[in-house]
Amino acid sequence: MKNLKYIVLSLVIGLSTSACSNFLELERDNNRTEDEIWSHPVTAEGVLLSGYQGLPNFYTTYGNDILDCATDNGVTRQINSTVRRMAAGGWNPSSNPIGDWSGSYEIIRNMNDFLMKGFDVDYFIADSLRNENYKRRLKGEAHFLRAYYHFNVLRRHGGLAENGQVLGIPIITNEVSINETLPRNTYEEVVAQILADTDVAIELLPLEYTGDNVDFGESNVGRASKMAAQALRSVVTLYAASPAFDDKNDDITTDEAWGRAVYESQKLIDIMGGLPSWSDDIYFDDRVGEPIMRRYSNNNDIEKKNFPPSLNGQGFTNPSQELIDAFPMANGFPIDHPDSGYDPENPYEGRETRFYATVIHNGMNYKEGTINTYVGGEDHTDVNEYATRTGYYLKKFVNPNVSITPGTTTTGRHYTALFRKVEAYLNYAEAANELVGPNTVPPFGRLTAKEAIQVIRSRAKIDSDAYLNTITGRDGFREFIHNERRIELAFENHRFYDVCRWNYDLNELNSPVNGIEINVNQDTQTTSYQKVHVEDRNYQDYMIYGPIPYREVLKGDAIIQNIGW
Repeated sequence: MKNLKYIVLSLVIGLSTSACSNFLELERDNNRTEDEIWSHPVTAEGVLLSGYQGLPNFYTTYGNDILDCATDNGVTRQINSTVRRMAAGGWNPSSNPIGDWSGSYEIIRNMNDFLMKGFDVDYFIADSLRNENYKRRLKGEAHFLRAYYHFNVLRRHGGLAENGQVLGIPIITNEVSINETLPRNTYEEVVAQILADTDVAIELLPLEYTGDNVDFGESNVGRASKMAAQALRSVVTLYAASPAFDDKNDDITTDEAWGRAVYESQKLIDIMGGLPSWSDDIYFDDRVGEPIMRRYSNNNDIEKKNFPPSLNGQGFTNPSQELIDAFPMANGFPIDHPDSGYDPENPYEGRETRFYATVIHNGMNYKEGTINTYVGGEDHTDVNEYATRTGYYLKKFVNPNVSITPGTTTTGRHYTALFRKVEAYLNYAEAANELVGPNTVPPFGRLTAKEAIQVIRSRAKIDSDAYLNTITGRDGFREFIHNERRIELAFENHRFYDVCRWNYDLNELNSPVNGIEINVNQDTQTTSYQKVHVEDRNYQDYMIYGPIPYREVLKGDAIIQNIGW
């Protein structure tokens, strides 16, 4: 590739892919010539490994924030946050917190380069069989990573263009100069390319990495696998069927698109073999078997940013009252249902398992202490500048075994999931309901939408189906599925993209984000709860589609901007 010099290549100094190490952390070196890069297996593989290095280390990849803080799920305590400015209307083609055009295309070019030249290298000269098997795996990884980064750009920048078409992004599968501008392919053409790449990946990659084989065992956990490729297919086909991207001009009909999503999600469920059982460590310990593909770390960065100030944290991510109210009771009924048993004077009693695993609330016993967010409490803004703006702190992902107390500082396990197993059932339920409604097994599937949701809720220890049985019809179940997805995937950067692909009226996101003010009367020992306004949103309708970077539009007529930008 003649323009390889512009790419910052990855040189592996000490490749450690252990499940117990920081996966694929590489040193950079762009001083080698092209011939030097492709003459040695370590540097050749380094081109491939740049794709792993570009994967998110944690969910705070949007200006050091979680994207849910730009939705009705929460707010950030960071005053100068780019996500906060975006939600307030400060979002444009030149300043885009969700944009990742250049970074993703750089990695796509690396994958193309590796697919063209990485197989002229012998990785194990003395063992021809191992050499061929290793090359097969690397080829599968390169196809997966190229597919993943095409989707990464598609999710952020695909949409209804100014010419009235639902367009995707430029597909790049061969040698293209960095200065060359290709037109945007249709959305469906990009989906087809991603499916073609994942077809190859599924053929060449192991189902998952188990055992002690040096090339295919547990030491490679974190690399692309057959299961990860199938998970990507499940997600991509779900997006393609969604209302915001359902292009009536495509050859594929709406029912065919939903049917394709059912098929791909059912295949993922089949190869997964079900969900792991609930564990209190499910959101931060990868050993419980929930992540399909993940980045791993052992540190205390998350705790420093999100512990309450009484635990020496900075309380960056603050869940909203709207999210709190979205969680049902332990009996499965929403809090506004007469059969829920919800008591507004004891709002945190009797809620379901995922609520207690996601949110730290006033009065919660946490790390051998009690969190006090009531007015005057040590975790309230009256007492500490790092206190929550909403009355709640993030518990999800935060490892309670970690200490950041001076003198007793420790680290702990964390993972960032590209895909979790629960997504297979959420994707399936949504597609099945749109295709045939909640109570019919769809073509290509073996579960009803209702049965798929029952698997998820049963894992969350909601044993009663009483509320599920009250929901009738596709529309009612659609609303229910959307809420299940909201609470199950909270703060994993899904909510914003989900609301957009569902083609929601963004005025729903423009409703004020609220928190809770809690007052304790020490004389009467009573507690009162008052909803309070925290932050406004200022989205426009066209913002369900992210903008094409301004610099790309300036290059000529090849790139068409999305409508409204």
